[in-house]
Amino acid sequence: MIAPIWSVENKHLLPFVPPAAWDGWFAIAIPPRASGLRWCKAHFYHRSCPAGEHPFSLLEALGEQTEVMIAWATEDEVAVHDAGLPEGTLTCFSSPLAVTYEDNFLFEGAAGGYEMSFALPGKRRSANFRFEAGWPIWWSRFGRMISYVGLHSRLSLELADEGSLKLLDSFGVMEHVTGAALPFDVRRVPVSYHWDVLAFEDAASPFDSAAGLSIGVGGGTFIPLKAAACLPGARPAGMRGLWVTYHEVDLDEDALGNTIMVPVRWEGLMRNRKGTLRYEAKAATPAAGILPGGAMLGFDFECTWTSGGSRKTSYAGTGFCEYGDFSGRLKDLPLRLNR
Repeated sequence: MIAPIWSVENKHLLPFVPPAAWDGWFAIAIPPRASGLRWCKAHFYHRSCPAGEHPFSLLEALGEQTEVMIAWATEDEVAVHDAGLPEGTLTCFSSPLAVTYEDNFLFEGAAGGYEMSFALPGKRRSANFRFEAGWPIWWSRFGRMISYVGLHSRLSLELADEGSLKLLDSFGVMEHVTGAALPFDVRRVPVSYHWDVLAFEDAASPFDSAAGLSIGVGGGTFIPLKAAACLPGARPAGMRGLWVTYHEVDLDEDALGNTIMVPVRWEGLMRNRKGTLRYEAKAATPAAGILPGGAMLGFDFECTWTSGGSRKTSYAGTGFCEYGDFSGRLKDLPLRLNR
């Protein structure tokens, strides 16, 4: 096993005591381009708050009920399988780490090595993720209000779909998110968000990757919220944020039949005191329209790291994107960009 660069204490991967309003455990795989499978994401979401409250997790279309989801995409199609779960028992142990929910979710392991297993009711579809954890990104650290950590990792994935089985080695991200609920719907904020995860191909380490999150208004970046990168041959480093510029977009429908914008080609920029990472991304899969006003999709990218004023290094790879729109304005972008 490859030794982790940093580790995360078990208490940050478990529900708080007493518990917050909700918890989510997520697993994301970004396989090599030649594998055929471009991305796979699974989650187990556990709602603890009473009816009438609105969890922050509604920003990602999670919150109405405890549920499990397994989704994936190739270059030609997207599959999304999710199911609400009946009331069950969430069992958690800190040492050794173990979280279970009936036959639908298992999370166990120790610093450096973790396993997450997800199964839909009836076990006709399941996904098993084995992580060699590398380095963490703390997206937020506000206790029961909102706590969100991701571990960029080397991953082995077993994906079963109605009897078929795929075994893949890839880059992956393991996440735990927990937070509060409010008496009003948090989706009233008139903004959009965009989150990119980049996995560098032909990298020296399976942990070489980057990720960034931005908040937008009208299709432009309003707050470059946070970003971090582990460039090939370098240590993980924080970035000042992610700026996103959409260059080519299209229209599609989400799972409910609503019109949404789909990015086709966009530019991302992350910077810190040492240099600037600029990448051009091109959508490589259909969009899974399962986020509020947005979707999940896979992409290819080429990028340049510029440091020391003019020294440039080029990289390429594959990525995973999530974006959402609570303003309803992103679907107007095709008209504005084509003027």
